[in-house]
Amino acid sequence: MNVWFNPLQPKQNVLNIKEINFSQLKRRGISALILDIDDTLVPRLVKDITPDIFEWVATRKEEGFKICLTSNSRHPLRVKYIGDTLGVPAMPLSFKPFPFAFWRALQILGVKPDQAVMIGDQLFMDILGANLVGIHTIFVKHLTPETNWARKLMRWLEVKFLRGL
Repeated sequence: MNVWFNPLQPKQNVLNIKEINFSQLKRRGISALILDIDDTLVPRLVKDITPDIFEWVATRKEEGFKICLTSNSRHPLRVKYIGDTLGVPAMPLSFKPFPFAFWRALQILGVKPDQAVMIGDQLFMDILGANLVGIHTIFVKHLTPETNWARKLMRWLEVKFLRGL
């Protein structure tokens, strides 16, 4: 048994949200999805929901999953609009990776950490914070290329870290 805990290591690593096996998650007792918005669910600069994303969320709801969106975005109206459009709660300015963001999502969903999964595209925000709280984590490849130097550095560090796993 490995007693060393690495809070940056995702439990699963997939290309995108459409590759996730939700039947398998259900069998593990997962009933709630905490989803990052930008570059996980929709590209960062996209302001509207495409029909395929709307259908993806509707299918998860039909499968019985509770969903909460979370974002560090500084555009709360955009986050609210996306949540309202999809008919799910959405938390702007979540301050991930701080654990209180994840505890709040769990409270909104009415579940315990072992009943939820965090799906996100950032190791140092989504995966780190959820792992610290004990939430199952799924890392997805980000949807858009980075243009900001700080985000490019973060992505470079993520690649280096993932190659080391």
